[in-house]
Amino acid sequence: MSLISFAQAEGIDHNRPHSIQVNGMGRVSIAPDKADLTLAIEIQAKSAEIARDQAGATMAALLKAIKESSVADKDIQTHQVSLYPIYKQDAANKINGYQLANSVTICVRDISKVSTIIDSAITAGGNAVRLQTINFAIDNPEAALAQAREKAYSNAHAKAEQYAKLAGITLGRIMHITEGNSMPPMPVPYAEMSVMRKATSTDNSTPIQAGEQEVSVTAEVIFGTE
Repeated sequence: MSLISFAQAEGIDHNRPHSIQVNGMGRVSIAPDKADLTLAIEIQAKSAEIARDQAGATMAALLKAIKESSVADKDIQTHQVSLYPIYKQDAANKINGYQLANSVTICVRDISKVSTIIDSAITAGGNAVRLQTINFAIDNPEAALAQAREKAYSNAHAKAEQYAKLAGITLGRIMHITEGNSMPPMPVPYAEMSVMRKATSTDNSTPIQAGEQEVSVTAEVIFGTE
């Protein structure tokens, strides 16, 4: 296959004569500036009423501790409440008690306070507290997206110039640009944080590493040729 036919097969848009169509990718890494925590409490008791009362008192203490860590009411939302019986593991299969679970989602807008909030919740709720999920995110990714678009366009332009050179033609004006989706932030599983805590058992606080989030943009660009 000649250089010209190779470029035509790979880069020239046959639906738009005298054009080259390419895809560009742009990536920018940025530190997250907020975290969404899901904290829960689980209480087991002989009756549903006792489980409710104990869970209510525990959740009230947990919420108080969270609010004292400068988390606003608007950033705290009940996620799920469940109550179900616990059965004996025998032939009779009778009800042996009840378990009540109550979870809240908390938006932490100051990453530096995540560890303090988790520790305060555990201190307030004791052994009943569960940290279910923690997700780091970028509250306003627009500046990073703008940088990623520049990189995506530069990447597409470089590809188009290479194809034009291979085909022995001259790259012309832009005929069409289509932007793809950006990649969403990735959550940090609690299992990984458990390992980190064991590895640093001499530190009484819960170690949290937010890392960086990658913002990416794909762009499909069609260039005219001369």
